[in-house]
Amino acid sequence: MTTKKISNKVLFKNNLRKILKITDPFLLLDKVEKIIPGKKGTGVKVLKENEWFFKCHLIGEPMMPGTLQTEAMLQTIISIAYFSSSKEKKNFLITKSSTNFFSKINKKGKIIINAEILNNRNGAIEAKATIFFNKKKVSGGQFKFFNPIQLNI
Repeated sequence: MTTKKISNKVLFKNNLRKILKITDPFLLLDKVEKIIPGKKGTGVKVLKENEWFFKCHLIGEPMMPGTLQTEAMLQTIISIAYFSSSKEKKNFLITKSSTNFFSKINKKGKIIINAEILNNRNGAIEAKATIFFNKKKVSGGQFKFFNPIQLNI
């Protein structure tokens, strides 16, 4: 039985900006760590009391919108897909997503996003991710992507 080695490399914000071509405030990760290239990894975001979305989403009862939680999952998955030895151009388009929300993210704390690529064949990727906030499962999703370059589209 062979095991995949976890990479020592951590993708920090500077790396993520270049890979994802996203900047603050829409870059929703501080880092991606525990990477098994092309297979799985963990996204991390430390939320502060003054996060921009707490100021404008549901005034009086602020919380992190579900769309931003979904985006954090997607950013983690795509970071793992990019982190491989392949030099090919990687532009992924999302074709399907399904997310579930179990609890609110409504204060400062630490978000952990465990993401796994379940299948990657001929430019089509299936993946899943789960978000934990202060060690409690708050949301999860299943996603499908494709790379139009690999599919000659």
